[in-house]
Amino acid sequence: LNKKTFDTDSLQLKGENRKIKQWATHGQRRPSMKWIANALCLLIAFSSLAGCSGLFRALERPRINIANIIAREVKVFEQVFDLELRIQNPNDLPLEINGLVFEMEVNDKRFATGVSNQNVTVDRLSSAVIHVEAITTLWGLLRQIAEYQQTQTPRVTYRIKGSIYSGSPSIRLPFDGSGEFMVPIEPTP
Repeated sequence: LNKKTFDTDSLQLKGENRKIKQWATHGQRRPSMKWIANALCLLIAFSSLAGCSGLFRALERPRINIANIIAREVKVFEQVFDLELRIQNPNDLPLEINGLVFEMEVNDKRFATGVSNQNVTVDRLSSAVIHVEAITTLWGLLRQIAEYQQTQTPRVTYRIKGSIYSGSPSIRLPFDGSGEFMVPIEPTP
């Protein structure tokens, strides 16, 4: 700078080289306090959203098993079953359920579907039973009966998969549970 000086408070040059002013400010204006406050608010907002999304990723999927099944209505083209589903919450937070949609397979074939808009809270690290309606068609029922008559095996496997809706606004938590039960076989004479 050849010992030329300038007053940084008023940015007036005290020499002949006018490029010093540009060098002192880097050719840019200083950000205003309003701009800094807005940037800080945005940073805090994005950090909060990232923290919330990380919270939901850390939740384990609920576990669902069939506790009981009872035939309620048997019509020509449709059968309605009352299902008792046991919902296990493996998380350290209560699970507030406000809806459920599922599909049930028996012996690896689609058997029934169902929905529920029941509100249930499953406490942390515990389970609860929810009653839902499952609907199957005549074709689904006949297919299961025909397969049973061919195999005569008392062991029946099932799979229940779908989604739980929880919270407000609702988030979707998928589930996929399976199990088996034994069909009582009458002794042959």
